[in-house]
Amino acid sequence: MILKKKTVNLIVDDYAIRCAEQRGSGLEEITLMEKPVPEGMVEQGRIADEIAFYEFFKGTVQEWGIKRRKVRFCVPDSLVSMKKETVPEHVKENELKAYFHMEIGNSIYLPFENPAFDVCLLPERDANDGKRKALLFSVPLEELNKYSEIFIDAGLKPVQCDIRSLSAYRYFAAVEGAKPGKVYLFLEVNLNWLGITIFSDDLPEFMRYQDLDIPLKNWRCVPAGENAFTWEYAGDETYLSGLLEDQMVELERIMNFYRYSIHKGRRTVTGIILYGDFPDLAKVRERIEANFTLPVTILNGYASPEKIAALPRSFIPVLGLALKGESS
Repeated sequence: MILKKKTVNLIVDDYAIRCAEQRGSGLEEITLMEKPVPEGMVEQGRIADEIAFYEFFKGTVQEWGIKRRKVRFCVPDSLVSMKKETVPEHVKENELKAYFHMEIGNSIYLPFENPAFDVCLLPERDANDGKRKALLFSVPLEELNKYSEIFIDAGLKPVQCDIRSLSAYRYFAAVEGAKPGKVYLFLEVNLNWLGITIFSDDLPEFMRYQDLDIPLKNWRCVPAGENAFTWEYAGDETYLSGLLEDQMVELERIMNFYRYSIHKGRRTVTGIILYGDFPDLAKVRERIEANFTLPVTILNGYASPEKIAALPRSFIPVLGLALKGESS
């Protein structure tokens, strides 16, 4: 009998690291682990103290017994830029990367220098001249290398990286099933940030990272079993309530921008998919439903579409990462 090799899937936040150790390509044989990250090591997705984080991460790898595993990881949303670009007709699909290598910094400008990037050719064409369109995803290479090098130094073998909301959508499509013609706004609400990504026809059309002005000291980490934790808010409840209401205004602004600026009134968001490690997502859903006449679904974690084995909701992006597969 040949045993399937295990792969680990990692996501690092400012306050927690989550891991799904996986045998095979599905979610049926999976082990979930998480650990709080000491404050100050990671700030808005960037490794702020490389030496301290390396020591912490090396100890975590030993503690979890995952050394020498292949690892997939998600790039922090705060580092990701997504742009739609026009591609000349003469550029072949296998020449896309080379084309963007030449044009970045010349005709294509990004919010940072020296990017790592990936590109996805879109089926649509420019309405004016019929040229092809492509989605360009980029992150600062320096920040990406910090994660990769620490993972390698701690004994792991990085094989892939992904974008968090794309991983969450992959999970949603596999377990819930994305319906044709629907436009989904994915809203990930976490302890100190939220992410908004709008998907149509299985492709992202809009992506936004929003820092929440909530100090991490206002959250209390509570053990919830072996290698598992929950979070309790220990700050001013009135302040938190006002902050959530402010996000409703921003959500409306983004949906109007999508409808009228991107699609000239011809397309609109048809449903909101809500997830994240914010401990009271039901309260967030109530706020959304009070402000918008849209169906809101709280996305839950499961190992399969049959929804027999429940998994923590906070692991949803990690579960989607585990479904990526090495050939994707």
